[in-house]
Amino acid sequence: MDKSKRPVEDNAHLVKNLNTGVISNIDQEGYKAAVARKKRNKEIKALRQEVCDLKERIIKLEAVVNSDK
Repeated sequence: MDKSKRPVEDNAHLVKNLNTGVISNIDQEGYKAAVARKKRNKEIKALRQEVCDLKERIIKLEAVVNSDK
């Protein structure tokens, strides 16, 4: 680690840039897990929206079928 950065007390995965004051997470595995979690959450949200869209289409189709009776 260069001299412009130092570990944050009680947290081994964080370092503080002494020049800018910015705190950075240096835990690569944690970062990868967070990116994967975000991607999975985005996929789940898209699937939920797709299910809602399909439910709406089914309701409309039922209305058309029932109106023909």
